Amino acid sequence: MRFNKVTPDLQKEMSIAFSEVSFSYHPEQDPVINKVSLEANPGDVIGIKGSSGSGKTTLFRLLLGFETPTSGKILYKGKELKPERIKVLRKQTSWLPQDLDLGEGPLSEVFFYPFTFKANKSKIPSEEKVLEIFAALGLNKNIWTQLFSDLSTGQRQRVGLALGYLMDKNILILDEPTSALDDESKEKVENLLFDGTRIIISASHDPWWLERCSKVIDLNAS
Repeated sequence: MRFNKVTPDLQKEMSIAFSEVSFSYHPEQDPVINKVSLEANPGDVIGIKGSSGSGKTTLFRLLLGFETPTSGKILYKGKELKPERIKVLRKQTSWLPQDLDLGEGPLSEVFFYPFTFKANKSKIPSEEKVLEIFAALGLNKNIWTQLFSDLSTGQRQRVGLALGYLMDKNILILDEPTSALDDESKEKVENLLFDGTRIIISASHDPWWLERCSKVIDLNAS
């Protein structure tokens, strides 16, 4: 892994921390998340592992403010994540699902849809830049004119990673980012994303990916 040096001031400005965070959907039910603690600074690649139903997606929802901890605290930039700060965090975050769906139409059209949102308009890349990142991920430029729905799972996965990279956010949340990729494609993803400039938080069952994370949280052990 290649991580650039990040100054302590920048770490404080962009840091995320979970402090003994628990969450239950009902007071009489066992917690989905139980006393999870983690700290993430720029350059960190956090791997979240656990069996199905262990709370990986719930952890993401807690981070983005779609759920509120039953106990414990989530801190962003050193302060507790309150409603007014949730909006700031979301603007600085890209969340990519395991199987990206950009809708119908050729990739050359649907790829730019996320950039139509107000928070992303300033980051619209040129077609040349998009194809440059595609090439870095081993995607042939010919897919640019193909229907998005016709792409393979592995192609869609890499298109999503390219999208997340080009949105240029401080925080990148990835759900099973390498599940449909071979080792050569995984290495290309590592070369592109692991540059020390952002916080990456990922849910994964892939030992290859988890071995390359700077920190791994096992939700089955919490």
